Amino acid sequence: MSNILHSHYKIIKVLGLGKSGIAYLAEDLDLINSPLYVIKEIQYVNNDGSIPRSIEQLFESQGSIAYRVGQHPQIPSLVAKFEENGNRYLVREYIDGNFIAEELSTDEIWSQTQVFDFLMDLIGILCFIHSFRYIHQDINPHNIIRSNADGRFHLIGFSAIKDLEHKWEDISDNYLPDPINYSYVPYEQSQNAPQFNSDLYAVGAIAIQALTGKFPIDRDPDSYELKWKDEVAIDHKAIKIIDRMVRPDYRNRYQSALEALQDLQSLALEQIPVSKSHRFNPYLIFGSAACVLLTGFGLIQLLPQSTNQPPLLPSKVVAVDPQSTNISSRLGLKQYVDKISGVNIKYANNWEQAEAYNILTGETAIFNSPNQISSGKYRENISIRIENLTDSQTTLSSYTKLAIAEIKKYDLAAKIIESSSTTLSKQPANLVVYTGKNENLLPIKTLEVWTIDRGKVYILTYKAEPARYYQHLETAMTMINSFQLK
Repeated sequence: MSNILHSHYKIIKVLGLGKSGIAYLAEDLDLINSPLYVIKEIQYVNNDGSIPRSIEQLFESQGSIAYRVGQHPQIPSLVAKFEENGNRYLVREYIDGNFIAEELSTDEIWSQTQVFDFLMDLIGILCFIHSFRYIHQDINPHNIIRSNADGRFHLIGFSAIKDLEHKWEDISDNYLPDPINYSYVPYEQSQNAPQFNSDLYAVGAIAIQALTGKFPIDRDPDSYELKWKDEVAIDHKAIKIIDRMVRPDYRNRYQSALEALQDLQSLALEQIPVSKSHRFNPYLIFGSAACVLLTGFGLIQLLPQSTNQPPLLPSKVVAVDPQSTNISSRLGLKQYVDKISGVNIKYANNWEQAEAYNILTGETAIFNSPNQISSGKYRENISIRIENLTDSQTTLSSYTKLAIAEIKKYDLAAKIIESSSTTLSKQPANLVVYTGKNENLLPIKTLEVWTIDRGKVYILTYKAEPARYYQHLETAMTMINSFQLK
């Protein structure tokens, strides 16, 4: 075949060959500094050159599904679909990163923190997928990528997905890929009767492999339960959560991704040293908050049912915590106004506000946590910092890259945990969470949000000891959300 598709997609190399087609790595010749794409070719044809109706159905179903699930930031988005020379093509976003199969093939055992982050990411993704009544059916280490851009886990490999909402009757099971490894396939799925929690089983099995360094295949001869719990040294509640995900009988597992996610969140609130602010991050587009919203209100019923017009999802999902409406009254927020800088923010009345004009750092104000609560070595605080840009053309994206580079330069122990787009004072902003050490070599966890306006960068920073980070996070995010520019 030609190495140019649709007149502008240049094939770079073959990525893989499956039952339903070939996957290529490609770039767009019409774009300057083109990003990379994954192009899947559905190439079945009859002897007379026509495409079997079943392949037509396969193409339409995969296109519709890819569009829907691609709205999640940790699933490749669908860029385009087209027909050429009797073949059908799906063009998807390319995720630059490493398959976790490479990490699991080493002798290094994952820590509880690493596994917790993995579970939060994957179960949050499953919650979104299941809201469309899709079952992935092919979750394994070769379909999970740790992104180089944000360090988070991304899910791919949707060829085997089961759509319970729409019946694609002409699609034969012969087109579905064989499992990479049956270690991740529960019994009911092997009998062609997958359940939603079959996907949870696969995620739990991978977590066990990460914790033990072994394929999860060793079972008790009587109960048929996986044998692994005696080989790991993690919190007993974490063991209980994973164990419930991989029960042999699907009726004894979590019955939904949301149920598993809620138990993980409860574990996080007990000060387990996790590395992402999954519980309270109000900027999360899809994840635990969206999971509650989608499950509670049945998003699938709100979407158009026509498969010819894939539904558009809202650009941002907003879910309201039942307790959030009382946060302001509970905290007794006060107003802080800096007329010189043109900023104002609301802060908790039991926090101590201090002027902090510092020409070198650009700090204008600091808000310290209550003395009676802050019993650790470091007093948690939120600061406002303003920097003048030397180049008025600096974009938010370029500033973010420079800021992250500066963090790593001046704190050799710094580890970037999360970097994501958000808003601050109703303007585009970036949120970064990282761990490191302060000038006294004390471990500190930091959350920063910044935005650019009229040649200046406005930076809000929350700092705390890692073990105490979540204790004030809700207050910190409430204060940051209240920030306004004149």
